[in-house]
Amino acid sequence: MTARVIIGVVIVLVAAATYPGAVVVSMAVRLTPPPATASPAPSGQLPWLHVEHRQGIAPYIADDQGRLVLLHGAVPASLLDFGKDAGSPPSSPPVYPIDPAAYEGSCPDTSSASRYPPLCQSDLAQMAALGFNSLRLPLSWSLLEPNRDRFSELYLARIAQVVDWARALGIYVIIDMHQNAYSPYISPGDGVNLAYHSGAPAWATLTDGVPSKVYLKDQREANPAVFEAFSNFWYNRNGIQDAYIAALGFLAKRFKDDSTVIGYSIFNEPQPGWNLPPGFEDLLLFPFYRRVIDAITGVHDGLPCPTGIFMPAFCGYADLGIHDLRHLFFLEPGLLRQITDFPTHLGLPVSSYRNLVFDIHAYTHGYTIEALLNPKADPSQATYPWGGYEQTYVLGAREAKAMGAALFVSEFGDDPKHDSVILANELLQQEKHLVGFAFWAWKENGGGTWGVYAPAKIGGCLRAARERLLARVYPRASGDPALNYHYDPDTGGFTLTANGRAGDPPTIVFIPPEVQGPVAVSGAAPEKVTGADGSRVVTASPSGGPFSIAVAPAPLAFSDCG
Repeated sequence: MTARVIIGVVIVLVAAATYPGAVVVSMAVRLTPPPATASPAPSGQLPWLHVEHRQGIAPYIADDQGRLVLLHGAVPASLLDFGKDAGSPPSSPPVYPIDPAAYEGSCPDTSSASRYPPLCQSDLAQMAALGFNSLRLPLSWSLLEPNRDRFSELYLARIAQVVDWARALGIYVIIDMHQNAYSPYISPGDGVNLAYHSGAPAWATLTDGVPSKVYLKDQREANPAVFEAFSNFWYNRNGIQDAYIAALGFLAKRFKDDSTVIGYSIFNEPQPGWNLPPGFEDLLLFPFYRRVIDAITGVHDGLPCPTGIFMPAFCGYADLGIHDLRHLFFLEPGLLRQITDFPTHLGLPVSSYRNLVFDIHAYTHGYTIEALLNPKADPSQATYPWGGYEQTYVLGAREAKAMGAALFVSEFGDDPKHDSVILANELLQQEKHLVGFAFWAWKENGGGTWGVYAPAKIGGCLRAARERLLARVYPRASGDPALNYHYDPDTGGFTLTANGRAGDPPTIVFIPPEVQGPVAVSGAAPEKVTGADGSRVVTASPSGGPFSIAVAPAPLAFSDCG
């Protein structure tokens, strides 16, 4: 093994364990608004969402009435193209068809060749039944652009099919350009299982002959070939970063006028390659995000620079002519931030575009450093992160505010045996900090067993403990972005307190069918709507001053699945 490989592995692993984090800079963000974009959604579409900026209040995701919107959802991974096995590249077609016709009125059979079952229309109906109003839809660049400059219209149609299903059920979609350990085309090597890799196509996977070997058991990211591939991407080797931006532009053109699509998660779990934070994030990652935003929106924040070569941090990007000024851009920090629950970048403005969301992965005691070093550790006895479950949310809120962005949890989850500790505490912090979430993962066939539903081999049913925690009473929208609420999954009890002026838009609370307790509204004009599945939606229009919504504790009924 070369000295470069050895040094790089040591640097990255030591940084993951010891980097104390850069101080988040508190500073006023001067936003240059793009051209006015306020317009109603077309008939049959969901209301447009945006990031609201109010004096003295942290930015938040809002609807067309300016109300705080809380998004609850899951992450179905079935449109990803993972490697087929540990010994061969994924040269065969994806496990599940990408032709939308295969899902019209039917659902393909689940295959043991995939970690995930196919995503079908019934899945979205099940999400809606849990009260989910959004989903994060991961995509593979390798399927979107299998050959350079040749995009798959068929894969795009499959994505649009899922968006159509979501719209019909009132579910928003975050389109997520996903990757796991960069690509399924990383060379096979010692300990490398390509069934756990997804992302870039073969032509964009440049490893330069660097040895492919996993240096930490089961940690697919700890591979020098993966480091090399990421570094080549960040330095735009052979123009592959330009190609990625063009692929995002291809998606943006299709969904420019579709309000069901909330926006775009630009890059999932970005690894630094051979670089170190905070230089990686502040000199490579976030400038890359700004270039994507420049290209799709045309806001022109960076300086003009040639393309096809390495673009320094100050470089912007040419306007691709899409002029999408209504969608949100989800900006994820580097992977080391996700495994330390601590900032690994400076808190600096990224773009003058206003619809930015800082999205974190909250895997405290699941994938944070102490759990990676000792996977069998009891999470209830963990001493890191020092601030417990709240640490990632408090620091994430500061990071988001410094960037002029809203905060969102685009992934969180755990082994079901830890639900009463990990999952319950994560949800409690999301309530406290008024943050929406996307749960990983929706369904799995086997391997990991983190799904909301149990694998088919044990019935494929909805896990009772997950149903108890995730099918919850929560405010979907409120004119008071500083409201307080709490749901008790043990009793079904719920309380919400807020303030509003007469004439303010109503607060909307969703109550799943599992919760049967009576509702009481005080200080606001209530309206209750009951769904066919037994769910309830309570609309409370403020009459001026404080108001409250409560659901009394009552017996709960859940699935009997283990």
